[in-house]
Amino acid sequence: MTTRDFEKAIEALGVQGLEITKFSYHLTGVVGGVYARIGEKTFLWWDAGGRGFRFELNTEMEGLVVKKPEFLDYTRDKDFDLTF
Repeated sequence: MTTRDFEKAIEALGVQGLEITKFSYHLTGVVGGVYARIGEKTFLWWDAGGRGFRFELNTEMEGLVVKKPEFLDYTRDKDFDLTF
């Protein structure tokens, strides 16, 4: 999928406050993953097939600055799956 394919599919989810933070590309130039966030505590990741994953910061992690979202421990969340 292309960058624009992902952007359109993410917009179609209609999630308020969702901000795309990073695109990850394969060597061939195809999108391999997309990172996003909703507010300060919810981080999202989509794999190359558009499967959604989520990570929530809890109160023990409050104040944590996330500089590398690709290293978070995401869990599968079908509510964020994309349709192309």
